[in-house]
Amino acid sequence: MSSSPPQGPVRRGRPTSPLLNENAIIETAWQLVREGQPFSIGRIARELGVHVSSLYNHVGSREELVNHLRDRIVAAYPTDGLDRMSWQDAIRAVATTHHRVFTDHPGLIQLLAQVPIDSERVLVTYTQLGHKLMTSGFSPVRAAQTIDLMDALTLGSALTRSGAPQSWPEDLPGGAELAAENARWESESVRIDASFTASVETLIGGLERELST
Repeated sequence: MSSSPPQGPVRRGRPTSPLLNENAIIETAWQLVREGQPFSIGRIARELGVHVSSLYNHVGSREELVNHLRDRIVAAYPTDGLDRMSWQDAIRAVATTHHRVFTDHPGLIQLLAQVPIDSERVLVTYTQLGHKLMTSGFSPVRAAQTIDLMDALTLGSALTRSGAPQSWPEDLPGGAELAAENARWESESVRIDASFTASVETLIGGLERELST
């Protein structure tokens, strides 16, 4: 019976593809967000088992990474077909989609609010909405203001939802009625969602009246 040749140390050699790349970094960041984990460059580096400095060889800055993350969010929460909608439905589509993003991922509120938008996909969506408003009769100034108002409603609602429940001083005029209004909802989140929808419709109603005159 012949014996097997002696086994020497296994030499794995260099990997055939890089272990770290831009897509791996972005996917790890998106995974942390989906899991509700704290978002930081250091946390992403630990998840990937590399030094923070290694990340910056592939993603130029924290701001750049956040905008790549915005691209991932748009892909996960698309607002397709804005050009085929009425301007009213286009506002509803963009506003409610962004509202759902913050509802599903509360940790994104502070993160996205701190970094200026430089995501091509987000800018395309906003530009499409602005174009829809302008071709419907609104001036460029009013179209831009409408987008700002929509963003303010979305972020404001998300911040309200993440805070403590609203309470009213019932010993002041009107306080008891406002407290009773809050109490009739099954939960604070349901109340805030209904208020957000009402706010969007109020915005649309005001714009309709403005356009008609």
